[in-house]
Amino acid sequence: MSGPSIIDQLASNDLAATSATPHGLRTHSGRVRALKVKRPAASEIATAETETLPTTLATTAAASRQSAQLPAFAPLLEELEVAGWSSHRRALSGNFHDWSLLEKRTLLVLAGQTVAIGPIDAIDPIDAALMAQGAWASIRSHAQHAADAGTLLSLAARSLWSNVNSDLQIALAVAIVDLDGGHASVAVAGDCLALRVRAAGCDPIAAQQPMLGAISDFTYLSHSVRLSLRERILLIADDPQQRPAKLMSRIAASFARLDAETHRRMLAADAIDIARQEFEPVGANTARPAASIVAVRRR
Repeated sequence: MSGPSIIDQLASNDLAATSATPHGLRTHSGRVRALKVKRPAASEIATAETETLPTTLATTAAASRQSAQLPAFAPLLEELEVAGWSSHRRALSGNFHDWSLLEKRTLLVLAGQTVAIGPIDAIDPIDAALMAQGAWASIRSHAQHAADAGTLLSLAARSLWSNVNSDLQIALAVAIVDLDGGHASVAVAGDCLALRVRAAGCDPIAAQQPMLGAISDFTYLSHSVRLSLRERILLIADDPQQRPAKLMSRIAASFARLDAETHRRMLAADAIDIARQEFEPVGANTARPAASIVAVRRR
């Protein structure tokens, strides 16, 4: 991955407003900001020696830009409420969540994750972020024209196929929810989870299908569900090392312990808080796994 592609595709806006000076970085306003360089640990010296300062700045700016592209606030809707959460393994990562209001009074929500075809530690964070950006852009470009969630994944898969990194693929869960009747179209690519959460239980909505980038002309299927009042849809793109069946069982057990009144009062953000407990580090030396969750609740 060359330097220009990183800067052009992820960090151009952040780096364009700065210029180097002997004392640090000069911002577009002309002020000089001190440049602090973290000294690497002994075990990291070999890696640090091969990394140039411009590359470090590009990676840092790209991470900042990626975080800024996550939704900062939820749309204020009378019919639905939405919340999301993403946790990154590194500062620059390949997992994301998003939502967008579409034509015909529908809401698009999604949670995605870049997956390495091989050891997870071998994945380059910049490559993962670029892959996620490509999937993100493809979904947004086709969202207004897709009849349902399955069609949207099919269109995105064809767009990604010509530019896909053979070592990386995208796991993605998508839902298109009608604002008026609570009808939702849901589709999943890869090891993501799509769950319907209600007092009566926590049930999977969509079956797993190939990841985006695996097959160019695969036709993804949608699953329809109608949300009753105060019911929720959870979309989860989790660490590839997690086993979806076991993760599903643990999350379902967490919601099953709640009484009907708690379910009735549970907001979308509350559902996120319950699900994200499965992604908290289990010990001081355990890294937080990468995961993204989005929840939609019918008011």
